[in-house]
Amino acid sequence: MKKALIIQNKYIGDVLVASVLAKNLKNIFPHIEVHFFCYNKAISILQNNPHIDKIIDFDDIELKKLSVLWKYSNYIRSEKYDILIDPYAKLQSRFITLFSKAKKRISFDKPFFKHFYTDVYIEEKLPKVINCTSIENRCLLLSPFIKDFSNIDFQTEIFLTNAEIEHAKQLMHNSGITFTKPIIIIGILGSSMDKSWPLSYMADLINVLLSNYDIDILFNFIPLQHHEVEILLEKIDHKEKIFKSILGNNVREFAAILSNADALIANEGGAVNIAKALQKPTFSIFSPHKFRKDWGCYENLYIHQSFHLMDIFPEIYTAYSPNEILKNPEPFYKLMYPEKVIYKIENYIQGVLGIPKKSSYTSIDLINNKPKISALCITYNEEENVKRFLKDLSFVDEIVVVDSISTDKTKEYFEVDSRVRFIERKFDNFTNQKNFAIKHASYDWIVFFDLDEHIPSLLKAEILMTINSSKPKDAYWIRRNFYYKRKHLRYSGWKNDKVIRLFKKNKSFYKKNKFVHEEIECVSEPGYLKNGLDHYSFTSEKKYLKKLDQYSKLKAEELYTNNVKSNFFHHHIKPIYRFIHHYIIQFGFLDGKEGFKISKMYSNYVANRYKYLEQLWKKKE
Repeated sequence: MKKALIIQNKYIGDVLVASVLAKNLKNIFPHIEVHFFCYNKAISILQNNPHIDKIIDFDDIELKKLSVLWKYSNYIRSEKYDILIDPYAKLQSRFITLFSKAKKRISFDKPFFKHFYTDVYIEEKLPKVINCTSIENRCLLLSPFIKDFSNIDFQTEIFLTNAEIEHAKQLMHNSGITFTKPIIIIGILGSSMDKSWPLSYMADLINVLLSNYDIDILFNFIPLQHHEVEILLEKIDHKEKIFKSILGNNVREFAAILSNADALIANEGGAVNIAKALQKPTFSIFSPHKFRKDWGCYENLYIHQSFHLMDIFPEIYTAYSPNEILKNPEPFYKLMYPEKVIYKIENYIQGVLGIPKKSSYTSIDLINNKPKISALCITYNEEENVKRFLKDLSFVDEIVVVDSISTDKTKEYFEVDSRVRFIERKFDNFTNQKNFAIKHASYDWIVFFDLDEHIPSLLKAEILMTINSSKPKDAYWIRRNFYYKRKHLRYSGWKNDKVIRLFKKNKSFYKKNKFVHEEIECVSEPGYLKNGLDHYSFTSEKKYLKKLDQYSKLKAEELYTNNVKSNFFHHHIKPIYRFIHHYIIQFGFLDGKEGFKISKMYSNYVANRYKYLEQLWKKKE
């Protein structure tokens, strides 16, 4: 008779997943004897499993001692296993494998240690069957014995006794559960705070569920998290409706309680894995650094669904690696706004669980945690840009438009959006228009973009992450990418172009002595955002020259107000220097003919500025 050992030196989720190997080995070799080597803290999840003949448990700290590791290695060698499967391949398990003398030693193809094994396999990056590489890849280790993977049983299982299930039911009854309503267990926290959906967001979810559905809610958390639970309860309107003491004294007791419930809603983790092994419906909220392809097990089935940051901001993962997210998860979690997650959970509760909604409240009526943003802009005849601009501002809560009495359809196009407040004001200068707009902002955070600027998705996400961070600055510089028609000019004076476009209302204002190229004055040093803004100012040469001419006149007025007079240097040297600065010093020649044209235009802009200034002084004379 063959004899096999499965080594899994990790915790509950991984042990559950690896137990699928035992079931399939029994199906392939009906008379095989299967042993399982795992942490002593995880063995309860394997108890009563008919596919495992023996559990060898160890203490994870003790196993790191060479003497203890040597003891276990000798014991495993003495068992004379025919097959040894080592899915996780940690240092200790590799050492055990090396000394086991098993005929078949199977693991994944990893550098340096693959020669310890007789058979190694390359892990698949994408799932093929059950939306879950964590299980599918482990079953890949059965390849020496099975060629047709359609015969593999991928379902994890926990084997509870009737006595365990009845005992859990009695515990629930003694705590006040009547079993007359659907019972939803909510995993309010992950294994730690930095692996948990924010408590304030979780409070919003629970308030929505208590207001909209006739259900019993049980909290699931580990005993060390009592303090966080009390913080959460302070944010819940009807805390008397929460059952927070039915935790279970161990993993099996929790599993038995879960078996008597109707569904689990939780941060993705061990509790979700247990529920899926019991084939209970689950809705899981993923940590931003984890992925559905690895742990979205059985989401090919209707009863298991989830929410991931990728659902709303997939572009985040082109700019940030999972390790970067894991090092500072808070701002990424904060992007998973309650209204986005709760909308999906309500659809799940009504559609999958079949629980009707009892009130007319919407999720938005009951949620008020998100920092709100006012988007401001000043306009004049911008009808060609309005639709794109409104789309770019999908992430803001209100839009204040200060319009210089446009003669096209600017007003008509803006007013289709319910977030817009359209205010008409005669134009005097850019600074006054913008400061006027700031006075009309309703919210503390302001974004101030021009209609010829495009806000990429990554910048939107970064703005939301920034205002949700624990200690944001009062204002932020944003780098701008200048486009000559559709060509990005990387030099020509635009290489280091930056503007303050995100700031707090009461901490920033535009300097009153600047009529054009207005500047924000901040009470503290601004920060910098990582992602840039696209500036499509130059759509045609004629329009751009007209704009530069307007800027020249406003700049002349500003200089005149400040009692500046022009001279030979201003009229002849400064325009030449401006061309040299753009085209030579700022490497404008690398932008080709467009670099030459834009450098020449800015040289003329400077010359015209002082021409208009001279005219103003002549008028006075």
